[in-house]
Amino acid sequence: MLAWRAANACIIALLLLVSGAAVLDSVFHNGVTGLTPWFLGAIAWFSLLALLSAYLAARLRARALEASTSGLQSLAEKLEDSLASLSALNGELHQSEARYKGLVDAQGDAILRRSPDSHLTYGNDSFFRLFGLDPNGAVGRAFAPEPHPDSRTAEFGSFGQFGGAANRAGYDQKVRTVYGWRWIAWEDFAIRDPVGRLIEVQSVGRDITERKALEDALTEARDRAEAANRAKSGFLATMSHEIRTPMNGVLGMAKLLLETRMSPEQRTYAEAIRQSGESLLSLIEQILDFSKIETGAIDLEQEEVDVRATVDAVIELLAPRAHEKNIEIIGVISADTPAIVRSDGVRLTQILTNLVGNAIKFTASGGVRIDVCGVEDSGRRGLQFRIKDTGVGIPEDRHGEIFKEFVQADSTYARRFGGSGLGLAISRRLVEAMDGEIGVDSKPGAGSVFWFRVPAPVLRNISQADAALLAGYRVAIVARNVILREGLADLVRSAGGEVIPLWSSNSRGKPPLALPDALLIDAGTTAQLDLPIKPLAQTRSVALLTPAARGWLESLNGFGFSGYLVKPVRLKSLVDHVRGRSGHAEDDPPEESIAADHAPERAVPHSVRSLKVLLAEDNAINALLARQLLERRGHRITVVTSGEDAIAALRGDTFDLLFTDLHMPGLDGLETARKVRVGEGGRAATSIPIVALTADAMDATRQACQDAGMDGFLTKPIAPAEFDYMIARLFPEAVSIAAE
Repeated sequence: MLAWRAANACIIALLLLVSGAAVLDSVFHNGVTGLTPWFLGAIAWFSLLALLSAYLAARLRARALEASTSGLQSLAEKLEDSLASLSALNGELHQSEARYKGLVDAQGDAILRRSPDSHLTYGNDSFFRLFGLDPNGAVGRAFAPEPHPDSRTAEFGSFGQFGGAANRAGYDQKVRTVYGWRWIAWEDFAIRDPVGRLIEVQSVGRDITERKALEDALTEARDRAEAANRAKSGFLATMSHEIRTPMNGVLGMAKLLLETRMSPEQRTYAEAIRQSGESLLSLIEQILDFSKIETGAIDLEQEEVDVRATVDAVIELLAPRAHEKNIEIIGVISADTPAIVRSDGVRLTQILTNLVGNAIKFTASGGVRIDVCGVEDSGRRGLQFRIKDTGVGIPEDRHGEIFKEFVQADSTYARRFGGSGLGLAISRRLVEAMDGEIGVDSKPGAGSVFWFRVPAPVLRNISQADAALLAGYRVAIVARNVILREGLADLVRSAGGEVIPLWSSNSRGKPPLALPDALLIDAGTTAQLDLPIKPLAQTRSVALLTPAARGWLESLNGFGFSGYLVKPVRLKSLVDHVRGRSGHAEDDPPEESIAADHAPERAVPHSVRSLKVLLAEDNAINALLARQLLERRGHRITVVTSGEDAIAALRGDTFDLLFTDLHMPGLDGLETARKVRVGEGGRAATSIPIVALTADAMDATRQACQDAGMDGFLTKPIAPAEFDYMIARLFPEAVSIAAE
């Protein structure tokens, strides 16, 4: 377009130049000359060119205007579209703002914003209603609610918490509102500019008055429950003491009486007293255990536990009860069971004692077998115990009920078995506390299998050598009792031995199929020998006896036996006899483990050195019992009735041992021990062994005795064996055991 305009300007300039030249020619020559036609032609030509150029320029301008008009129209359309979009967005923004405002205003929470100097910049309707403020007059003014005079929370409007990098703070505050004093839970949020300066604080307040009232009610209820638990624990401790104190006299005197020479009739009566007293004591123990579980007073310990020793101890404890009913009891620990685990040994023993004791109670013939094996669940190692009996069985619809408190499988008036119904409930609570599970498989008339699993991290597995102690040895077993026979067979196999039959099923008196390395012959469960066969002279024959049948020991050699084992059978003793490494004297378990207090002949400790003992006991019967126990063992005893008298006696004389009751008038046993340890009984008495004699069997009492500096703890009623063990532990050089 610019080039076209330049060409058009040149044509016009030439036209003007030719026209000027023609005028000058006419003026100078006074008329028309020969050049005039040429000038006129040039003028006409250039004029025509100028017109043509103007025409073409006009056409170009028209086209340009059309294009410009079209562009303007397109732009106008775009502007109209943009305006329409902006209008739509503006409408959406208005709707969104209205929606947001509606949501904020409809909130039950009070929402507000304040400047750093606490001037109100925004508030929703809930906020204005809560504090009774006019929105028009409140915005722009300082705002702070009136706190309750007893409020100890941070004051509203304090922005010290936002001085650093913190951007959020929460607190509860009791403030005055139009509805009275209300608890408000404030949540403050800092709003900062790009450089981090605080420009506003947004606060959200929620009315939590009802929640606070509920929390106060729950706190009060909890305090009342804790007070009730403390009262119950105190009551239990008191009742434990008050019941155990006379029980100590009953059982203690009965056991002392059984150590004397009596006629068979008198011994029967004394045994009845002892058994009745122990049954009552067992019931008391179960009630106390259940009450401690109910109050959450049981703490689980994590200690090293010897699995086999734990099971053997329970079996030996309960074997006399089984043998009294003419049933057998045996334990089998599989070869894959860990030797040492980490668990609570006391609680494991308690669970096993409850379950095994329960099995013995409900079994009239046959026996009870305890199986233990290692298990693994989701990578966590543990132990599984199975207690199988040949008792009455349990209906399937009662399987879940029997683990509840005070429930038995047979709860009718005609039930044959007594008991409180707490043993299984306590076991369930303990297993669950150990993060395990417990259950039962049983049918009426087919016996029962109680089982439980507990987590138990493995500390040491059974060595390969221990699992093959009887490898290469063949053992034959002759026993009428199926539980005992099968249990002994599995016990031999668990040590790597082989169990072989002695005769075939149709031998009819023919010689044995093969001579075993050892022949185990059961002699029954009574005090008389009840041998199913005679021993074989060609092999080592071992008799299995109960402690009550010891009177036949001297006759065993004459019968042809090479040795004997006292039931319940321990694996170590069994291995020694099969391999021929043990004689008669080594076969007996320790005296306390074969229930000597149930036998006619007792073993009584005799002192090698007579001890001088001081006894602080305010109960005359308990003092008499302790005096008799000590004097029968050759010790000298001085009795006082209070802690003050004990301290005075220690100042005036020298003693080897102090036994003290805990509950005495005036100075109790705990305070007496503390005073002795700090020297109030004389410097020489500060290191005297002190043993608590108490009817309070609570764990807290045992710990209190230890904290007071005592060296031992005996629970009433005091068993003579426990009494002897305590003295033997404190003075190992002063006591020996000899047959009476």
